[in-house]
Amino acid sequence: MTVDDLQDLYGELRGSRSAPAIMDARAHFLERQWQDALDSLNDAYQTYCESRQRILRQDPEKQVDAKAADRDRQVRRLKRKQDKAREIIETFETYLPQLAKLAEKERAKEEAKNQSVVVAEIDSPSESDPPIEAGATVTGDGTIVSKDAIDGAWLKQFALLIGDRQLEFVGSRFGFRALADPADVKPDAVYLLRKSERCFLLHAEPIADDPSRLNCVDICSAKNHVELSFQRMVRLSEKRKLVLLLEKGE
Repeated sequence: MTVDDLQDLYGELRGSRSAPAIMDARAHFLERQWQDALDSLNDAYQTYCESRQRILRQDPEKQVDAKAADRDRQVRRLKRKQDKAREIIETFETYLPQLAKLAEKERAKEEAKNQSVVVAEIDSPSESDPPIEAGATVTGDGTIVSKDAIDGAWLKQFALLIGDRQLEFVGSRFGFRALADPADVKPDAVYLLRKSERCFLLHAEPIADDPSRLNCVDICSAKNHVELSFQRMVRLSEKRKLVLLLEKGE
């Protein structure tokens, strides 16, 4: 499918109610805005189908008066209109799936781009980032914090803070435990990760086909997530960037 195909389709329907939407689709196609092109072409398709419903429902043999002097000519004329309508509808139905594939690739590319930014942000603490201070570390009673134990109101307060104030806020409610060995990494647990002046609360979800890795999802914003190996989580903890959250004892 090319922009010339859309131009030809516009030529077929110039002056119709579908024509403006086809020209919009052509303009978006030129800009490689595939989803917008798809939406515009679909609008044109729907409009055209609606405008041809009555003609396509007609039976030419029954529609034309049997006593009309030029009956054969009228029947042929109506059949040509129907054939042309079906041809144009078929053209639409050929182009729409092609645009849909381009739009899907566009969405996938954008999602991959967004995810790469999130992954880089979460998974790449630098040596210059402030550490999770040892002084803020407490043992806790050993009970692992579950995702369900963190309520929405508390999360909203956490999200309003930054850096050390986030650490203090979390430390006032939970204990921290560093990871010294892959065996210390627990699935379905919550971890605190510090990246620059932001802290992330990550829920570590098991990955069925790779038990050596966890999908770590930001509890505050699920779009922020990254897969981390147990070894990578230990290395982050050794650099005082990551700790496991524990319930505090009484």
